[in-house]
Formats: sequence, C-alpha cells, structure tokens
Amino acid sequence: MSFEDKDEKNLDVYPSVPQDTVVRESNSGEEAVDINLANDPHRGLRMRHVQLISISGSIGSALFVSIGNPLTKSGPIGLFLGVAIWSFVVWCASNCLIEMTCLLPVDGGFLRFAERFVGESFGMALGWNYVITQLALICFELVSLNVIVEYWTLSLHPAILISVGIFALFLINIWSVRWFGEIEFYISITKLFLMIGLAFYTFITMVGGNPIHDKFGFRYWKDPGPFAGEVNFRKVITGIFDALCWAVFAVVGPDYISLVGGEVKNPRRILPRAFNSTIYRILFFYLTGALSVGIVSSSTDPSLLGAIAAGAPGAAKSPYVISMNRLQIPVLPSLVNALILISIFSTGNSFTFVASRAMFTLAQKGQAPAVLKRVNKHGVPWVAVCVTLLISCLSYLSVSSGTVKVLNWWINLVGSAQLVSWTCIAITYLRFRSGLKAQNLLNTGFLPKRGFLQPFSGWYVLVWSPIVFIFSGYYLFFPDSFAAADFIFIYGSAFIFAAIFLGSMVYQVIVKKTGRVYVPAQELDFVTDLDHIEALTAASEAKRAAKPQTKMQKISDFFF
Repeated sequence: MSFEDKDEKNLDVYPSVPQDTVVRESNSGEEAVDINLANDPHRGLRMRHVQLISISGSIGSALFVSIGNPLTKSGPIGLFLGVAIWSFVVWCASNCLIEMTCLLPVDGGFLRFAERFVGESFGMALGWNYVITQLALICFELVSLNVIVEYWTLSLHPAILISVGIFALFLINIWSVRWFGEIEFYISITKLFLMIGLAFYTFITMVGGNPIHDKFGFRYWKDPGPFAGEVNFRKVITGIFDALCWAVFAVVGPDYISLVGGEVKNPRRILPRAFNSTIYRILFFYLTGALSVGIVSSSTDPSLLGAIAAGAPGAAKSPYVISMNRLQIPVLPSLVNALILISIFSTGNSFTFVASRAMFTLAQKGQAPAVLKRVNKHGVPWVAVCVTLLISCLSYLSVSSGTVKVLNWWINLVGSAQLVSWTCIAITYLRFRSGLKAQNLLNTGFLPKRGFLQPFSGWYVLVWSPIVFIFSGYYLFFPDSFAAADFIFIYGSAFIFAAIFLGSMVYQVIVKKTGRVYVPAQELDFVTDLDHIEALTAASEAKRAAKPQTKMQKISDFFF
C-alpha cells in the first residue's frame, strides 16, 4: 500500500471539534478530517521559509571572503574540483536525509533518528557534537561582523558589534517560529541578490564590460595556471584537498532542513521539494561561486596574497573586491561589503535557530537539563534560545586574542565537528535502511520519498567523511609545523564525541542495565509518530483544497 493510500484510509476522526472538520471523499467513502492539526502554531514554517533557511544557513561570509584562501593554494581548477568533490558528498547526504525526514518529519530531525535507528548513546553524542558545531558557527559569524565593519572604520570597539548582534538575534528568535521565518525570509533574499549580482559581474567584466575595458576572460587559468603557479603532483593534490577542506566548512544545508522538519506546515508536500532543491543550491551557489572567483582573480595576485597575510578586514581580502579595485570600479566594493554584512547576520540567525532546536531535542530526550524543554505559547523553546546566545558570548574572545586567530579556531572546530556529523548521518541512514530491509518495508511503497543512488549515497558519505577528517590536519605533521591549539580544534570534536558516547554507553549498561547499546534492525521503530504525521498531512491537504491559493501564494510556490 502506498503512503497516499494510507493517508486516505487510516485517518482518525475528531468528534470533539466538529466545527473544525471538513469532509472529503476517500476510497472507503466520506471521512471527517480535523483541520485543527493544520493550524498548529508550532508548525509555522512554509515552503519559502524552509528554502530560505536552508539557503541562509549554507551561505555565509566564507563564500564571498575566505574563498580567497583556497584559491591561492589550489588555483582556479583546483578550487573548483575541491568544492565539486565535497558538494557531491553533501548531495549524497541529502539523499539519505530525504528518506528519513519525509517519513518522520519530527522535532530534532536526524538527531532523533540517530537515537531511534542506532542507539541512545549514539544519538546523545551526535546531538552534543551538533550543538557544538552550531555554537561555533554563531561565534564565527559574530566575530565576522567586526571583520566586515573594519573595512570602513577601525574606531568601533569589537565588543559593541558583538553585543548588538547577540541582542538582535535574541529579538528575532525569542517570539515565534513564524516571526523568525518571515524575518529570515526577507533578509536572506539579499544573499540571492548578492550571488546573482556577483555571477553577472563576473560575466560582464570578463568580456570587457569594465572601466578599463580589459577583456580578461579566462586569462588567470593560463597565467599563473589552473593550479596556482608551478605544477607538481604534491602541490596539486594538497591544493585540491585544501579547497575540499574549505568546502567542508562552507557547503552545508540539508541538515538544517531535517532539523526543522517538525516545525514545517504540511511537511509531506514541502520537505521533498526542499531536499530536491539541494542540487540547485550546490550548482548555483558553490560551483558557480568557485568558478567565478577563479575567473575574476589570479591565485597569485599580490593584493590578494598580501591581504590574506596581513589579515585585511572584511571585503578587503575578497577576490571580488580586489578584482573591482583592479578594474577601477568605484562604490561597488562598499556595496558588496554591506551585503556581506547582512549575509553574515542572516547566517548567524539561522545558526541560532538550529542550535536552540538541537538543545531542545536533547532536553526532550533527557540528555540535557530539563529546563531547556520550556516553550512559550508559540512553541518556541525560549530557554534554549537564551542559553544558546549566552554561550555565543564566547565570541568576545576575539577582543583579547585577536580576530584572525579566533576566526581560525572556529573554522577548524566547525569543519571537524561537521565531518563527525556527516559520518553519523551516514551511519544512521544505513541502519535505517537495514531496518526497512529486515522488516520487509524497503520496496513496498512505505517510504513517501526515495533518495537517489541508494545505498551508494550512504556509503559514499560514510567513506569520504572520515577520510577527510583524518587528513584535515595533515600540515600539522610537517617538520616544525605542529601547533597544539590547531590540533585541539581540528581533532578535538572526535574525542568529545567518543567521550560522550562511551560515557553514555557505560551508563546505559551499568546504571540503567539495559544490556545493549544499539537497537537491532528487526526492532527499529518506524511506527511511533507515524499516525500523527499522516493525519497532519491529510488535514493540511484538506485545508489546502478547501481554501484556494492566492496569486501571491502561487507565485511563492513557483519560485520556492
């Protein structure tokens, strides 16, 4: 039986609220559907909100500013190849998440699935690892606010901007998910304009549409060359790998869609489209961005190398801005810097939302203080939001330790923790698939949405993520190159994950005496929450059919 058939046949009737029911025809006759389920204030995110949240969380300052670092090491072709290799890993991860999340769009997404389809200890370790990732990202974006503003002035004390940023994040995230979604939707649109504008800028200037009429085309692919100057095998491989490691930090997105699945209206309709659009985000934002940077700027440009070495503020070390200055284009560099500033705040806003929901999920599972479960009347975990922003005050470290040094700490921590998360997502999916197979549900139409290239996608993520993690700090093992702080931030997340996992496992076996640390495939739970999700889907579809869409809603659905 397909999911659509089950939606029609197994709906519950809610006689206590007859005024909020509609009657619809099904294969078994007429049935009443409680449309109150479709009006849950906790599920306030629409298609456009989900799409923009995934865009906002995946496009930060890295794509516009720090992308110059891998360009100088790998060259234009090396940068493109590194980003492409890791983008394929993220797309494969999306293929894993789409099956689990569309079946069970619940609060916590893949954090819930890790416990449900692997084991409680595994889910707890992944949950805290993911919280650490998002907290580090918030700190990175808050520190980046200073870096961007320093492009215009050095007189503003760093603590001021960080304080303003934290307060603004508090105001947006504390009230309701609908309030958050609407604000994030509009400020995230600036990222779309920025990306589209930079893509057009690249094409127009490369064919001679610039003040000095320089038709540079693909000049920098020839000189200094496709792989950053003199070519030798070791330099090419390490350059591509450096670009890949940068992409680990920069290329994300499908994990956010999974995590917010429990706050989405009509998830069966919205989530498949959101996941399927991952490939378009990768192609347009990351691959187009990597291609454009390699066209407009030379990998050996003295201005770019000097700006990176000196830790130049904001857009001063952006390949785009350096290109604009070389082509003698006025005003545009400051405009780009302003849009990057908005982009950074938007990204930090998404990270705050996701981090608070991850904490809330851990509290619901009894793996974090119970006070984090408290919600307001709109279903927002306000205590988790406050704790998230209090921890983000670690960004004040940049005031005394130096902005550039602290930014590098956060980048290393985020990259390593993200690799741990992708590995865990792959393990969770493969266990999920094993359970479906063991219970004869794999090829029966049970799943509302199937991912591409499965189980290859799951195994591909599982192989690549640990390999990249192991070699991500390769440079530390060169002679006289070891740095204790870098080692801790690059590899520390694995030790934290292992400590939480082993500690929880010992607690499960010795204290709780459960006798097992993982759930056998034949006992995996695919039933809990399913009836509610199917009833929610039916109610949402009934409401959609009873209330015709407005023109604006149709336009929104077309674009998002």
